[in-house]
Amino acid sequence: MKLKDFLKDNLLLILLTFLIGGSGFYFLVLHPKFRITHAPELLKAVVVVKTNKLDYATNERLLVTPADDPVLQAVVIAKQHGDSEPTYFSISKHLKIDGKMVPEERIQPWDTFKWKEVRILWFKIEPVIKPGKSSQPFSYQNIEYKSQFQYNWPLQWTHTLDVNGFANTYPRQNFGFMRYRIRAEIKASIVNVVQKCYSPGPDEVSPDNIISSKVFGIQYAPSKTPFGYAVSLFNLAFAPRIDLSTYPEGKDPVSERIAVDSIAYFTEAMRMAGYGEIIQGDAPSLKKAIRIIMESVHLDKKKGYYVDGKGKPVETSRLKKGMFIMDGKRIGMYAGEGSFAVGKLHVLTPDDRVLYAPGLPLYYEEFGSYFEGPFSIGEVR
Repeated sequence: MKLKDFLKDNLLLILLTFLIGGSGFYFLVLHPKFRITHAPELLKAVVVVKTNKLDYATNERLLVTPADDPVLQAVVIAKQHGDSEPTYFSISKHLKIDGKMVPEERIQPWDTFKWKEVRILWFKIEPVIKPGKSSQPFSYQNIEYKSQFQYNWPLQWTHTLDVNGFANTYPRQNFGFMRYRIRAEIKASIVNVVQKCYSPGPDEVSPDNIISSKVFGIQYAPSKTPFGYAVSLFNLAFAPRIDLSTYPEGKDPVSERIAVDSIAYFTEAMRMAGYGEIIQGDAPSLKKAIRIIMESVHLDKKKGYYVDGKGKPVETSRLKKGMFIMDGKRIGMYAGEGSFAVGKLHVLTPDDRVLYAPGLPLYYEEFGSYFEGPFSIGEVR
């Protein structure tokens, strides 16, 4: 009788105790297991980019600039339990994958309360010439596609675009062409990976050793100008000389964004700027498109700056970034003033910068190291 009275008098307390205890058991014991066992089946991953000029994220190969605010994003394609069609898990509400818009009803964010969180591991992929092959005639078979895990990137779904190279110590800066791969994984513990999937990576190559266009790549330029286009070719494998005339149109290693030589940096930049008459890798056709504005420029060693054929100082106010610098055997682009102390003179000096490939990848070199004179300065017609 006493027990019955106790239960009657404390019914609400007892129910509340069971409710709290049951909820605690579910969330502490059952829910963590359900988050793993009920998670969608991971099928494949896709790298996309989102810019402020597009209302969708896409895996198309784009050329972007800082004005586009480009952001890399991960997309994980997975099948939810009971669904016949896969779901595209993404932070973007609109996706264009492989040239087609994904139906909006098939896109949703990953529910980290319902399912175990997905970790995204990011990798960069960069082509290089294999050791000992740089002095040989260029061949796709001499290319190696290096992959590097970005250990300092958080394992998250998005990253601001970073194209800094890793395979070559020279050059490195946040412009150029870069490919990416991601691995999406669900872990039950620190070491126990229960599900994983990848986006296409460096193993996706043709019999000719040409990396697949399915591997996500993006070109990052400081500006949409010939100068910016030349800089956007950083991080390609550098070969001293490539006979680009032996390749079909659009199938050469520069167009494939795999390898480049010294002159092709500039011919490709001009072709990207709309100068279709310029032949890929052909210096004479490039020079035909350039209008000379100064001739016989040379270094006056006593004065410490460059003068024109009449002995007048070459004022930097007359120069624009991207103007061509040409002597009998070299071609470069004016890249701006060098040290601030010297730059205050407002005349061209050996400390100023020229975009040039001196048997090495294109980079900002000192004028005085390669161009003493006489040389010409020109701009595109």
